Amino acid sequence: MYLEGGDQYRGWFHSSLLVGVALKGGAPYRATATNGWTLDGEGRALSKSSGSEAAEKIVNKYGADVLRLWVASIDFTEDVRLSNTILDRLIEAYRKLRNTFRYALGNLHDFDPEKDAVPVAEMLEIDRWILARTEDLIRRCRAWYETLEFHKVYRAIYDFTTADLSARYFDILKDRLYTAATSSPERRSGQSALYKVHYALVRLMAPLLAFTTEEVWSYTAKPADAPKSVHLALLPEPEEVESGLPAARLAEWDRLMEVRDVVLKALEEARQAKLIGTSLEARVRLQGYKGFEAELPSVFIVSQVVLEPGDELRATIERADGVKCERCWKYSTAVGQDAEFPTVCDSCSAALRDMLG
Repeated sequence: MYLEGGDQYRGWFHSSLLVGVALKGGAPYRATATNGWTLDGEGRALSKSSGSEAAEKIVNKYGADVLRLWVASIDFTEDVRLSNTILDRLIEAYRKLRNTFRYALGNLHDFDPEKDAVPVAEMLEIDRWILARTEDLIRRCRAWYETLEFHKVYRAIYDFTTADLSARYFDILKDRLYTAATSSPERRSGQSALYKVHYALVRLMAPLLAFTTEEVWSYTAKPADAPKSVHLALLPEPEEVESGLPAARLAEWDRLMEVRDVVLKALEEARQAKLIGTSLEARVRLQGYKGFEAELPSVFIVSQVVLEPGDELRATIERADGVKCERCWKYSTAVGQDAEFPTVCDSCSAALRDMLG
């Protein structure tokens, strides 16, 4: 492959082609990739001849991976701009991506994938849902890597980490990771899915964030045959994270996440009105939706959910019944029923008994 600016079609590309045809009977390259010019915020070219030291200054101030992330975020075949405003956005994006890895590593500290992993077929459905979303991400990113569309890879990964992971799955998973019994099937299911997502994501992002992913790789539990460097590992295969859920069931989970957005908006309005403080103080009365009854409190991160008939989707927020559990902070009418653990709910008392033996 020859990689050069668009001005080289009458230069290096052309002269190399002429020499190759004359001497070898064919082009010396199998593909070309043409980049545009880098411009500053005012549209002036940044080049060595102009005395610009933009790249060196960025690396010295923010690190090489921020500069790499900027390169990955733009369509390099066109003229692109680089300014402080653009860098500020990329620095925030970099922090979010790095924090995704921190969340995963922090919650996998006691997880051994060789001993603790739960088979996919035995995982909770929400854990299989995030695997399906990861599988789709891998398929799309591998295709874009093949066509050198790095900006599409960056955008897909960024949207996945901020929307699917941070705003949804991580937020919902926290309760299980922090309050379920340490080795319970529910907690191990979440950790198993989290590990699969993390192990795939670090390799998928390695071409974009070379130094950050190498650091993450050093703290990641890996199979015995895994290479020492993430840059010697292969990109993940979609089959590694197959959820096994039928398409119709995945569509139902996607619909539930849309319903969750409606509920979160109602919760925020209730919070602004001083009806509740945190979402766990709430009971949601949900009209116009059926299904997932057992999962709804955890998905909405509330203490109680009541489904009511109705033609239009609508969420009404009330104060939850019961007393606040001092361990999980949910409100429950079961707090105090266990004489040995009088200040916690029934779920937490069961978890404590499990962990204390």
